[in-house]
Amino acid sequence: MLTFDREGQGEPTFIFVHGFGCAREDWSSQVAKFSCKHECVSLDLPGFGETPALETRPSMEKFGAAVLELMDAEGIGRAVLFGHSMGCRPAMELSVASPERVLGLVLVDPGRATTEFEVSKRQFDELIAERGFPDQARAMFREMFFDPVYAELRDRLAERAAMVPPEVAVQTYLALLDWDAHRCEAVFDAISVPVLVLQSTTRNGFQRRPLRPGELAPYQQMAMERIAGAETESYPGVGHFTMIEASLAVNDRVQRFVERIICA
Repeated sequence: MLTFDREGQGEPTFIFVHGFGCAREDWSSQVAKFSCKHECVSLDLPGFGETPALETRPSMEKFGAAVLELMDAEGIGRAVLFGHSMGCRPAMELSVASPERVLGLVLVDPGRATTEFEVSKRQFDELIAERGFPDQARAMFREMFFDPVYAELRDRLAERAAMVPPEVAVQTYLALLDWDAHRCEAVFDAISVPVLVLQSTTRNGFQRRPLRPGELAPYQQMAMERIAGAETESYPGVGHFTMIEASLAVNDRVQRFVERIICA
């Protein structure tokens, strides 16, 4: 069972799914904002935060199934699902497997790490062999923040990621790469629920940079082309943790999205 926090009352329920090397507290600004009117459930995926790792090899599909299991156990009929980074993938999987349980998807700074699994796996394996996972995690998180004002937060989150057991982290990241290379398009094409993409960075393999003014990331373009009615918003100059760095703007855009899909 996933470890989770549950705050507030009111429908629809909001369920928050964190990214790679992260944990449920990353959504604190959204929980603080929306728990006055909505039940808010923030969770730790298997192997992260306070949730034990799966006994079998992880996958984005299994993570999505774990979120659905939590919904069933807690009597949550239908919810708006939020995903950050890696967490967008299990949220999308759940929406495809059980669309009747998902009112809408909010995807916060998602991305596609690869279209060539074997190439990316080899590159990742080489980095882990050279640095070890803790140092690779620190390097990854250094590229997620661009404003020096967030240096302390960046370092704290990097150390949190570095503490994830290496075998869990490596298997999970390889599962992410596998999903991106082999499953991404099929899931996009199968999504039938309303989608909002909130994008602040784009990436080329393991390299990340902030969006420029007026720029749409390739991920945003793919979402708009493949998902009927998808909406998107860009946050140029903001780092990867969009919901933290641009919390007020994100919360406002989420509010408008949720109001629209409730009234639809």
